[in-house]
Amino acid sequence: MHNTGKDNKKAVPKPELILLFTAAAGSILYISLIFNDNLWVDEAFTAALIRGSMAEVIRDTVNDTLPPFYNVAGKLLTAVFGFSPLVLKLFSCIPMILLMFFGGRKLFSVCGFRTAFLYELFLIAMPHFLHYGVEIRMYSWGVFACGMAGTCFLNILKDDASLIPLSLFTVFAGYIHHFALVSCGMLWLMLLLIMLVKRDIRELKKYGLNLLLIFLLYLPGLLLTVFQIKNASSYFSMAPLSFNSLLSDIRFPFVTNITLLSALLLVSCFAAVVFCLLPRIKAENAFEGLCLLSVIFLTLFFGYGVSLLAGRSLFTARYLVPSLALLWMGIACFTDAAVSALDNNRFLMLFAAVIIVLTGEQDYRQAFREEYVRGAEIMEAYFRDNISVGDRYIIHEDVPEIEICLKYYCPALKKTGWKKAAETAGNLWLFDRGDSKKPLEKAAEYGYNPKYISDFCFDRYSFSLYKLEKEEN
Repeated sequence: MHNTGKDNKKAVPKPELILLFTAAAGSILYISLIFNDNLWVDEAFTAALIRGSMAEVIRDTVNDTLPPFYNVAGKLLTAVFGFSPLVLKLFSCIPMILLMFFGGRKLFSVCGFRTAFLYELFLIAMPHFLHYGVEIRMYSWGVFACGMAGTCFLNILKDDASLIPLSLFTVFAGYIHHFALVSCGMLWLMLLLIMLVKRDIRELKKYGLNLLLIFLLYLPGLLLTVFQIKNASSYFSMAPLSFNSLLSDIRFPFVTNITLLSALLLVSCFAAVVFCLLPRIKAENAFEGLCLLSVIFLTLFFGYGVSLLAGRSLFTARYLVPSLALLWMGIACFTDAAVSALDNNRFLMLFAAVIIVLTGEQDYRQAFREEYVRGAEIMEAYFRDNISVGDRYIIHEDVPEIEICLKYYCPALKKTGWKKAAETAGNLWLFDRGDSKKPLEKAAEYGYNPKYISDFCFDRYSFSLYKLEKEEN
């Protein structure tokens, strides 16, 4: 008797369907945030850089302080599909989608369904993912590289898998962001310590060969980094670091816009970790989870250490974003272990579900507000109808945030100063942030009559626009 085609068809296990559905739902949420033209200063800087020719992109990337992947890949993508914020924001959310589908599937095979399911939910719901997951910057790709490196790390610990996939994702992280490479480097450091404790000479040889592979593949990026650091100007310095900033950075992964919810999220994660590490609790995946979540704190201390050695701040909290992929992978391991150790306690599972839903709802609302805040389209419409190629503008800023954004929003409009204002062939505009009356006083001093146009705003910035008309004698 022969089997029918229907009998031969392999049924898809229900857990895999759930993981696929969860990843698809998360993808829809990410994509729902990209249909806008609302950029803040770092995004505007990157978008303006990518809009140049390929030669200009390479030149500006070399003169910047970050690795080349995002700028070069973004340029290639916009060359095919056209330059627009939509294309660039989609490019940024693709790695989050890939991590949900492929990272979740890999975790399922290594750690089981619940860990994979929790991790996919965390990638959707936990703070900062939705924000940085669509930002026109390299952080989402750093999350992907670190997240996939984390799954390789778990596979090595549990199944003695090959080190080569981890090596390749580490190299990829190096071409994305320096602190993504640091975070992956912490995984290699922990692997070394584990091998030394086990005194596994054979594995140590493989370890050394893979480090050599990483060095060779990353050598061009390393040479570029050395050149960038050598030529970095003094502007490349973050806000001063202090004990208060350290505490703030430690809280960073758990910060929502609701203080009580942030505290509840932090306490819940801490409680799960402590519970699973109790001597009497035999929690599976606890050691692996501890290794993964420790990466973000090792990366943080590394950043502070480098800053102390350099004598100036070279670290900011957003550099921790790639390592968030490893933190929440570790928390997923601990949460799964806690639920299993308590015999699948329904109250605990309900509590975890409530925390995830509340955090995810708040995170999505905040991300939606940031992406779809009104103002940018009104400003762009006015610029489109009233700005000509020969126009110039004057602005006074302690930090040139609006100036950088204008290079994206209105590239035809060039900056000038009061002493050269009279050379302007077209209209002369004044951007006033409202910090003081000095710009208007300066206009009168140089014989200009400021004609108020309107107040404009976009993202987190606002200004008053004036048209400067020469006073008649």
